[in-house]
Amino acid sequence: MLPISLIILGGILLVSGIVLLVKSKSIRNESLTQAIAAVKADGVLTPKEEKLIREIAISEGKDAELAIRQIKSELEESEEDSETELIDVNQKAGLDFEKFVVQKFDKKFFKIRNWAGDKFVDGRYADTTTQPDIQLSLILRGQSYPLAVECKWRSESKGDYIRFANEGQLERYKAFAAKENQPVFIVLGIGGKASDPAALYILPVQELTKPYISKDRIGKYKKKIDADFFFDQETNRLR
Repeated sequence: MLPISLIILGGILLVSGIVLLVKSKSIRNESLTQAIAAVKADGVLTPKEEKLIREIAISEGKDAELAIRQIKSELEESEEDSETELIDVNQKAGLDFEKFVVQKFDKKFFKIRNWAGDKFVDGRYADTTTQPDIQLSLILRGQSYPLAVECKWRSESKGDYIRFANEGQLERYKAFAAKENQPVFIVLGIGGKASDPAALYILPVQELTKPYISKDRIGKYKKKIDADFFFDQETNRLR
């Protein structure tokens, strides 16, 4: 039996494998406009966030019910993917796939530098929410080679195209790659379970111009499910 351990990764508390969120106690430092913008960017409205939105609205003398209805309406009408996965013990597909991806990086050669977490940290919007999910470094012969990975899992693919992000997300990943001078890859899992996808693809962000890809084109990026990831530091390719 594994000993009980506490590990905090990007705002996620792991207690012997049980996932708990380290949420903020309050976002009262935010204005109602800022808080609403944060929820919209995330793409989901959790019960705790709804409660906090109400508190802020009341403190500012505004109609809390109107604000909540407006947020829910806009989220329902949006066809874009959520900025982050809503993670809890019942809805943890996003984290399950991230854990699947992390295990593909041999810990003898790769060091995890950052693992992004939930969007609220001490009442503030976390900058890492808009960054790729996992930032790593390949350690080889005393040298460090950084790279970043965004994890996306889709339960199924419909039509002739597969959407892996929205316009804003793709542009942010490109901007991150340019600013940090490191390659960014979207690891896309399709079908099966988040913890065990049926198909796996590695998409280099610099080669993508749209937040979706045709099924005819995606084949070139396919990765064997049972093989570990290999990063070629000379060509900046993840395979």
